Amino acid sequence: MTHILEHFSLPYSGMKDGLHEYEFSAGPDFFREFPASPIENGEFSVRVRADKRPGMMDLHFEINGRVPTTCDKCLADIKLPVRGDFSMLVKVGDDKLSDDEVLFIKDDQAKIDLSQVMYELICLSLPMVNVYNCGNDNPVPCNKEVLEKLGRHEESETDELKNATFWEGLKELDLE
Repeated sequence: MTHILEHFSLPYSGMKDGLHEYEFSAGPDFFREFPASPIENGEFSVRVRADKRPGMMDLHFEINGRVPTTCDKCLADIKLPVRGDFSMLVKVGDDKLSDDEVLFIKDDQAKIDLSQVMYELICLSLPMVNVYNCGNDNPVPCNKEVLEKLGRHEESETDELKNATFWEGLKELDLE
């Protein structure tokens, strides 16, 4: 584990039962540690709520951040907001049984390394389409020229559909 990723661990041995909260920041240095990462310059905060009980711990991750990208609608450079909420269970047992929802650790383990988990959850939080309501940004990043051209194109397509003759054939069908 590199020096940067060491900061993304929770203490386990010596942690008292009950609710604990932790805050982590993941920036460009964090994402450089993961080869072929889809995120290079994102800035994220990850809040982790850990509810420790005997032999197990319930983890809840709240992810908030922004990632620089290109808007899929107007091609402007934007800082896309990213949010996500995830839960995971940590149990004491054979660590070879771990999967996407349960992380198994050894009883004498001092720390729980969450760097890989956080990376994967941030990646899962990325939207499929790089578009958001940017009207509240100052300045608004939209490329108005591209949006105007798209608007004209959409209007002409709507006019074409209204005037299309194939609708006439459907009107004559007796569907009753």
